[in-house]
Amino acid sequence: MIYMFIDESGDPAFYASGHKSLVGTDGFKPLLLLGLIKMTDKKAIRKAIVDFSNKLKNDPLYNSAKCMTPDWYLHASYDNVEIQVKFIDFIRNLEGFKFYCVIGRKRLHVFENKHNNNEIEFYFDVVYHLLKDRFNDKDEQFQIYLSKRHKNTQNKLKESIENAIKRDNEKRKTAIQVVYNCEIVSSQDTPELSIVDYLLWSLQRYIIRGEKRFYAALESKYNLIIDLYDFEKFKGKINNNNYYHSKNRFELEKASEFKNDGYLSG
Repeated sequence: MIYMFIDESGDPAFYASGHKSLVGTDGFKPLLLLGLIKMTDKKAIRKAIVDFSNKLKNDPLYNSAKCMTPDWYLHASYDNVEIQVKFIDFIRNLEGFKFYCVIGRKRLHVFENKHNNNEIEFYFDVVYHLLKDRFNDKDEQFQIYLSKRHKNTQNKLKESIENAIKRDNEKRKTAIQVVYNCEIVSSQDTPELSIVDYLLWSLQRYIIRGEKRFYAALESKYNLIIDLYDFEKFKGKINNNNYYHSKNRFELEKASEFKNDGYLSG
């Protein structure tokens, strides 16, 4: 059995209530990042994360931190810096998983023309790009978990999975039958998602704030980063590539400029 866990950072929103544009406002999030970890030994990785969390809960050096509420679980944007550093160190020494990520630059014209001004279409299109090329393991079953959000549905997840499998089979000489099950799960009850959460948070912090230390510490854990809507790199010019991996590590200097206030056109 192969297990996949999917989580997000940022959101797919372009408009507030009343169709008021958020682009360029203080509350606008310019990126939707989606990440996936793929593993076979789920039991061992889950146990390692639970043991790590329990040690923090029982350690007076950490359990008095403000974030340590009775229902605390690892969550990068809420954890204090001591816990962030400690868990990032834990992840960079953890083996047994691969991580894939899609950066979705929130370009308004793409949202309007490709995704029909629909946040759900945008979100699950990014999910599709995250899942394509992930079903290459023959004679394996796949269990896919997506972090619960208020607009996430199992039907939309299944549609993205089916589209990814169809696309992969169209590229093969012989189509393969992919057997899978998928579920929507809560982050609080799914410790494995904390790895995705922290890897996405570290990458987003590098892109948005220019703070590289966390991304640099985890760099070897990023098996693939797709900068989906970096059209300047996607055009295939010499030395241009919007796919980043072990032989072409993601660096801000390699990518087209990220616009924190959003992309109205182009």
